Amino acid sequence: MTTTAFGSFVAKVQAATFTLPIESAAKATGVDNLRDRYGLDGTGITIGVLSDSFATAKTVNTSGNLDTYASNVADNYLPSGIKVLKDYAGTDAKDEGRAILQIIHAVAPGAKLVFHTSTGGAGAFGQGIQALATAGADIIVDDVRYGYPPLQSSNLPLNFSDIEPPNGPINQAITTVVNQGISYFTSAGNGDSPPDGNNPADSKVPDIPIYGHGNNPNALTAGAVYYGNAKSYSNNAFDIVVEQGQLEPFSSEGIPDLLKPDVVAPDGLAISFNLSGGSPVDADSDFYSFFGTSASTPFTAAVAALLLEAASSATPSGIYDALRDTADSPLSGFDSRLGFGLIQAEEAVIALGVEPKPVPEPSATLGLLCVGILIVGLCLKRTQQRSKAIVKPSESLALSSIRTYVITRGVIARCLKERPIKRQPFLGGTAIALNSTNNSTVVFSDR
Repeated sequence: MTTTAFGSFVAKVQAATFTLPIESAAKATGVDNLRDRYGLDGTGITIGVLSDSFATAKTVNTSGNLDTYASNVADNYLPSGIKVLKDYAGTDAKDEGRAILQIIHAVAPGAKLVFHTSTGGAGAFGQGIQALATAGADIIVDDVRYGYPPLQSSNLPLNFSDIEPPNGPINQAITTVVNQGISYFTSAGNGDSPPDGNNPADSKVPDIPIYGHGNNPNALTAGAVYYGNAKSYSNNAFDIVVEQGQLEPFSSEGIPDLLKPDVVAPDGLAISFNLSGGSPVDADSDFYSFFGTSASTPFTAAVAALLLEAASSATPSGIYDALRDTADSPLSGFDSRLGFGLIQAEEAVIALGVEPKPVPEPSATLGLLCVGILIVGLCLKRTQQRSKAIVKPSESLALSSIRTYVITRGVIARCLKERPIKRQPFLGGTAIALNSTNNSTVVFSDR
C-alpha cells in the first residue's frame, strides 16, 4: 500500500507487493489483479513440489554470500516451516526445488509449502507424488522427466517414452492423486535444440519433444514465454534476441494430436541465488534469473493456488479448463509450442464464477470528499499550481476499488472501471488517485 498526502486528504494506491521482483510476469498474466482486487494469496492451499533438492547445495547470492533456506526466510523469499518430506544431498544437488518454491511463494505467499526430492528413479518419483498427497497437498508440481529416446534416433515415440509408460509408476501416481482432487502441473521441458551452423536444419541434436508424464492428460503441462525484468535478452545458444512476451526458443514442442503443452507461462524470473553456478544476473542486480519451463511451471501452479483459494470446490479439470480456455494466444486454437496460450489469471478466476471483492456504495462522506477536491482543483487551476504526481505517467495503478469518480475541469462524472487505470503521459496535467474511508476511488485531473 502506497500512501501519499495531498492537501488535507490522504491518497492511497493499492498495489500488489511481491517477495521477488516479478512485476512484469504478474502484470502480463493478471496475477497482480488477483492479488489486488480479489485479495487472493493462496491462503488455505498447500502446494507440493518435486525437484532435485531443497537445502543441500552450496549456493551464493549476487554479493557472493551463502544463500540458504535460513537466509531466504530472513529475507522473506521463503516462509518458515516448509515441510521437507525427503531431500537429496548428492554432489549434483542444485537446490532447484528451493528456486521453484521461491517463485511459488512470490505469487502465492499465503500457501503452505511441502517438498519431496524427485531423485531415485521413476519408482521413487511416483512414491514422492503419493507422499505429497498424503501430506495434504492440494496442488503438486514437478520439473523433472526420466529418460528420453536415444539422441541418435530420429524415430521418436508418438506417446510416452519407455521409462515413463502410461501404466508406469509416475503416470499411475499422477492419475491417482488427480482422482483424489489434487491438481498436477508439470513442465514441457527445454528440448528444442539450437541450430548448428547457418542452417537451422543442420542441428546435430534433434529436438526432443514433450515426453513422459508431460503427456499425461491428467496433468497440466506448461511451456515458457519470456517475461523477465529486462525488456529483452540475448540467447547466445540460439543466436537471437528474445523479447518480453516471446516464446522461449528452447520450450519443447508437443507431439501431434496429444494437445501438449496445455499453456505457456513466464520464465526468466528472479530468484535469490545462482542456480547450478550458471544463472545470469537479473536486470535487478540483487537477483539471478531463472530460465526454462522449470520456472514457468511453478508460476502456473501458484496461479492455480490463487484460483483454488477463490473457488474452493473447483476440481482439477475445472482448474485446467479455466486456465486453457482463457489463455491468450496470437494464434487461433491450439498450437504445438504455445498450447492454448499465455495463462490469464483474472480471466481464469472469472471463468470459475468468482467476482472481485464488493465495494461499498458511495456515501455522503464521499460526496463531501468530491466537493472538497473540486474546490482544491479550482484553486490549483487559478493559481497555476501543480501538485506532484504519485506515480510516473507510464505506470499502472492496480486500484482496490471498482467504482471510480473522475473530476476533470470541475465536472464530476461517475463511471465503472473493470481494469486498473493505465497511466498515460499527461500534457501539463497531474493525476491523483484518492481512496476515501469506504474504499471508493477518486481520480482528479487538472487538465
